[in-house]
Parts: sequence; structure tokens; C-alpha cells
Amino acid sequence: MFTIIVPTHERPILLRRTLQSLIAQTYKDFKVIVVDDSSRYVPPYEELNALGGRHTYIIRSGNRGPAASRNMGLRLLDDDYVIFLDDDDTFEPGHLEALAEAIGDARPPLVFCDFQVQHEDRDVMPPRLMQREMISIAGVTRDSVYVLNRIPNSCLAYRRDVVQGLNFPGDMDLYEDWDFLLQCVEQHDLVHVNAASVVIHKSQPTSEENLRRGNSQDEKLLACTLQLYRKYTAPNTLVEQARRDLLTSAGYAASY
Repeated sequence: MFTIIVPTHERPILLRRTLQSLIAQTYKDFKVIVVDDSSRYVPPYEELNALGGRHTYIIRSGNRGPAASRNMGLRLLDDDYVIFLDDDDTFEPGHLEALAEAIGDARPPLVFCDFQVQHEDRDVMPPRLMQREMISIAGVTRDSVYVLNRIPNSCLAYRRDVVQGLNFPGDMDLYEDWDFLLQCVEQHDLVHVNAASVVIHKSQPTSEENLRRGNSQDEKLLACTLQLYRKYTAPNTLVEQARRDLLTSAGYAASY
């Protein structure tokens, strides 16, 4: 039913937590592809063994980054649906079961669900929970994705034929997930699943890992948004106006 692709880079403790959340799934018709772009750490053999042979672990050479790792995983896809799970995020035990029930015999091309945000202190390991909040994105539509992407990548499940021949772009500073989703919604619509069963784990902006990885890239947000607006034409005049309104609110009045 599901192939779950997990790109990872030098976060062994967080990766183990992610895999443990998959081991705990009540729905078992899935397999996991972990693509590691670094060979500095030993693979998490205990968790991999607990998956009962339903895994592939790849140590990838070449350019680092999740886009190339996800693309490598896509080349191994042979299940009905694919999910991209970040190596620091987790699923609640009933997540895959909720998706499978929503998919049913209708087999929609793209399904997405609500999520939780767990703010945590990663200066200690395992991370210490600070705050958790529930986020509903039931109002997201295909049109709204052309304006702003509110769907975390881990909340989406893509039918295999939808992603056939597609790739995450490797030349973007930000928003490669948004680009990939836009490639899909050009031809397909979205179906919402009423379940907040994805947990997006966030560390503090000032934490060492964020400073090291350069995650504070606010100055690139506008440039990358404009890049996508130019690449993916608004499907109607309402979307075009919504884009202009958003740019104006951000202090950008020029035509893109």
C-alpha cells in the first residue's frame, strides 16, 4: 500500500525516533526506504530489524540534501502510494490506518491530513518536549497551493502514477517540497483526511543545529516564492489576485 521514503543526514537519535513511530503503526502494509547522504553513523540496526524485512537502507554519495535522497527513493517505488517522512518527524500509531481508510476504493491522487507541532529542546537527547499544538489545514485547496503551501511534506500521500517521472528540484534554496506538490496539483486535486496524526517536531530557532544548518533564511523566502510563481502559472484570475495580494502584504509591489 505505502512506501515511506525517509531522507536522513547525521541525526541518528532523531532517525531512530522516526523509525520507532513506524514500527508502532497499527496498519502494517508498508515498507520504508531510508536514504542516508552521510556515512558517519552506523545505521539503526535495532529499529531496522524490528521492521521485519520491510525496509531498504541506502547510503548515498554525491550532493547532500533531501531532494536528491527523495529522488533516489522514488526510483525504487513500487507501492500504490508514496509518503515522504522527514527524519525528525513522526507518525501517531494510527496514521497509516487513517490514510488507508480514507483512500479506500476511490484511490484519490493526493491525500493530506492535519498535524501537530511539537516544539522541543534538542540541546538534550532525547529531546525535551516544550509545547505541543494542533494545526488544522482542512481549508487548503488546490488553488490555495498556488499561492502559499501550508501542507508539511510529511502530511501528504501521493498515488504512484501521480509522481511517475517527477523529481524534487535540486537547485532551490528553499521550497523544493512546494515545487514538487505544484508539479502534482497541475493535473490532480487534493483530498483532506480529518486526522492530526503527523507530528512535526521543531527545535528552537537558536539551537545549535539550526545555526549550523543555516535554517534562518528569511531573506530567501520572497525570492523563492517569486521563482515558483513564475514557474507555475496561476490557474485562474482569483489565484493571480491572491498572489498579488500576498506580495503586496509582504511589501513587494512590483510585477513578478
